[in-house]
Amino acid sequence: MVLMALTGCNASMTEPAKETKMPPGSSVDAKIRRFAPTEITADISQLSEGDRKALTKIIEAAKLLDPLFLRQVWSGNEALQKKLAADTSPEGKARLHYFRINVGPWSRLDNKEPFIEGVPREKPKNANYYPDDMTKEEFESWVKTLPEAEQRRATGFFSVIRRNADNKLKLVPYSEEYREFLEPAAKLLREAADLTTNATLKKFIAKRADALKSDDYYASDVAWMELDAPIDLTFGPYETYEDELFGFKAGFEAYVTVRDEAESEKLKKFSGWLQELENNLPFEPKYRNPKLGAAAPIRVVDLVFSSGDGNHDVQTAAFNLPNDERVVKEKGAKRVMLKNTQEAKFNQTLMPISKVVLEGAQQSEVDFDSFFTHILCHELM
Repeated sequence: MVLMALTGCNASMTEPAKETKMPPGSSVDAKIRRFAPTEITADISQLSEGDRKALTKIIEAAKLLDPLFLRQVWSGNEALQKKLAADTSPEGKARLHYFRINVGPWSRLDNKEPFIEGVPREKPKNANYYPDDMTKEEFESWVKTLPEAEQRRATGFFSVIRRNADNKLKLVPYSEEYREFLEPAAKLLREAADLTTNATLKKFIAKRADALKSDDYYASDVAWMELDAPIDLTFGPYETYEDELFGFKAGFEAYVTVRDEAESEKLKKFSGWLQELENNLPFEPKYRNPKLGAAAPIRVVDLVFSSGDGNHDVQTAAFNLPNDERVVKEKGAKRVMLKNTQEAKFNQTLMPISKVVLEGAQQSEVDFDSFFTHILCHELM
């Protein structure tokens, strides 16, 4: 009932009649119980004093991406969250909690079915990157009227599409649309850059702060590929999954992590064997590569804080970025392995499964170090 007023403030919805009415007995609590609350930790004892202060600033900046991404997911999200927060009953608190898990009123584990009354039955494919009433045909026709440079921006990662006073489509850069979040985030990143003594981290976060204001992420993506620091940061607009209309627009996310030194050494050791493995592959030498090129970097890290598109429903245990084809062609892509998240999934998911499918005598063979080493070797291959 609380959401009926919300749909009134989204008059541009094309089919407002298709709102959700929850079936009797539907339980948000049951949906929440499918998730296992898990505490993960990371060792920051190896960080210098300056890096620890920088880490605090970086986390403050990353927190700003949560409300930003909430806005990106759906045009009604912010108003809905306020209404849910006003309901302090146990049921109301459960709805708000599950809303926050999903960053919206659609259950991502259940094919994006709505779990709150009064919202569209289907999660809008346009997210909040395009007007609610815009069709694909309208967008495509409009893009054809633009100069070539504007066409690239309209179909690029870092702009939203809005309507002007004449109800015509217009392009708005991320730096303008999300200024209230990006300007303070850029300020915090610059303060962090002044605190760290690591040259590659200083370079990346300074360039990324510039990118938040210019919408030009190329130079900072290159700097991210060259990042080699105890603090390993991923921060910015990357994945395009929320844009189900075209797959053009990037959601903001942050992964604030620290390098796992022991696993990094293991990775370095395994990497040193790759040429020998290549030289002994069981086929004719002419088909072997006599000089393997530098492999795309793999980073083994522990997660300290995640936000935005990096923190909803099922948690990411690894990712491969950037998505800019220019950077990938020049520098390759970087694979980041979140070891403590992997271990949490292992303990909360695989261990319980093993107790069902394995005999008791085999339980001692279930071991996270072996599991994770296998993952590292797979990524190296």
